[in-house]
Amino acid sequence: MIYASALPFYLVKNPYFRRFCLRLSNSRVSGYVPPTYNRMRTTLLEQEKSHLNFLLQSFRDSWKKKGVSLCSDGWGDRLKRSLINVMAAFGGNFIFVKSFDTSGNIKDSDYVASLFLDIITDNASNFKAAGLSIETKYAHIFWTPCVVHSLNLALKSMCEPNANSSHYETCKWISNLISDCDEITMFILNHSRALTIYQTHSQHMLIKIAETRFASHVIMGQRLLLVKSALEKTVLDLNWKAFRKTNLEAKADHVKECVISDRWWDKLEYFVAFTSPIYNMIRLADTGTPCLHLVYDMWDSMIEEVREKIFNEEGKDPKNDESEFFNDVQYVLENRWNKSNTPLHCMAHSLVPKYYSDAWLNSGSGVIARVAPNEDREVSLNRAKCFKKMFPKQDDLRKINAKYGKFSGALGFFSEPHVLEGRVHQEPLIWWANYGSETPMLQSLAMKLLSQPASSSCCERNWSSFSNIQSVKRNKLASKRTEDLVFVHNNLRLLSRKSEECTKGPSKYWDVGNILNLTYFLNIKSDGDSIHVDDDYVEAFANIIIDDPDVEGRIFSGNGEEGRETEE
Repeated sequence: MIYASALPFYLVKNPYFRRFCLRLSNSRVSGYVPPTYNRMRTTLLEQEKSHLNFLLQSFRDSWKKKGVSLCSDGWGDRLKRSLINVMAAFGGNFIFVKSFDTSGNIKDSDYVASLFLDIITDNASNFKAAGLSIETKYAHIFWTPCVVHSLNLALKSMCEPNANSSHYETCKWISNLISDCDEITMFILNHSRALTIYQTHSQHMLIKIAETRFASHVIMGQRLLLVKSALEKTVLDLNWKAFRKTNLEAKADHVKECVISDRWWDKLEYFVAFTSPIYNMIRLADTGTPCLHLVYDMWDSMIEEVREKIFNEEGKDPKNDESEFFNDVQYVLENRWNKSNTPLHCMAHSLVPKYYSDAWLNSGSGVIARVAPNEDREVSLNRAKCFKKMFPKQDDLRKINAKYGKFSGALGFFSEPHVLEGRVHQEPLIWWANYGSETPMLQSLAMKLLSQPASSSCCERNWSSFSNIQSVKRNKLASKRTEDLVFVHNNLRLLSRKSEECTKGPSKYWDVGNILNLTYFLNIKSDGDSIHVDDDYVEAFANIIIDDPDVEGRIFSGNGEEGRETEE
């Protein structure tokens, strides 16, 4: 069946397949008849969907206490249908809720608002307007943009500056550098002779990063630095001279000129260095783990790290000197932050106990002094807006302000030594669970806000499930059946990851093969046969996140035994 249907070999690790085989072998099921084609696509699919809804109810019950974010994103399938999918994100878990076939509809703010009530979206203008429309109608609902998209747009503004932008001249060198990186990569990958020479000198794959990948320019720069030695040996190889007196001579000479230039590599190292804080923040937010409460501080800390990298490169003092290049980079980052910052970010920031501790306040870089959230004017104004919206009754508003005052000022019970010490060492959710009973209204609010993600990345990744199900060989599925298949597929995987067999035994990491299907982001090919995942990789795996340096895979040598690992 596997060979005849050209199915991937990792299917045999699937725990559901193994249970099916064991049930047949250990039971008296003579005369068993497999389900028919029509039952499989209709009745059984509906039954499985109903069964999953029952199993997922325990997750839904937790939303009243811990809150939930409905994340959405738009896409077009193989049949050119316009789809919007919706995922429920809570506590690092993601449930596929529904997809909307919006073909033939104008996706303006009113239409999108009619689909969603609680929304985290990508930052398209229609989604933002829809969020604001919903906020007006439902006071307890907040729209927040995807922080990953915001950061990615900031990077694009630096790497691809518009000729009319104020920072064009200072950032033009980055655009030229990225163009050189593209040319080096594509020249080697597109010409078999160049690729053959490269492969004799490197065990690492030279990859072309898809533009759909967040921070694609930074990832490509990191990859080129990783294979720097191999590239230098490639262009200095005697066989490289074969490009002389051909129509490729000019391109080959340009590639060689870049690769053997120390100045060119210095520029690339500088670019990767000062963008690494931005990239690291993207990586953290892209996991989909609860980090809404961290965004405000992460953005400030990221800008300070960028400042330090640039001033160190220019040999200047961050406190006393000026940098025209940093001023332009800072303008891009702050402009993007001003567009994506919402009162909810400030409200969540205000409920993190650590940000009131002396240890955190004194751990800043020194260029810009850290202040507690209750002493920050911007944070305080936005927190007040949130309180007014969340507690429209004056009595409730007075109570919540009084309780927040005790929490932020470390008064009463919050002044106890063990409570103050917990602010530094305990995770915010754990701290509120331990000590928040003194202020139940504030505790309830904190438990909800500190459990929310800050990105719509789960929706981005969910499109790969659509692509896998609605494949070239299976491209005429109706929208409703596709939606049902994605619902069962994604939510079964969510439930299966909660079981022990996901990390132990013959079904260990069984859906890593599915994760490898996500490598279209990096344009990497893999047969997904034998895959090894280190224990340290489990957290990334559980969130269906590809760790970029490892995404090419640690795969076995292909002999079916756990022997030498090779980089693909």
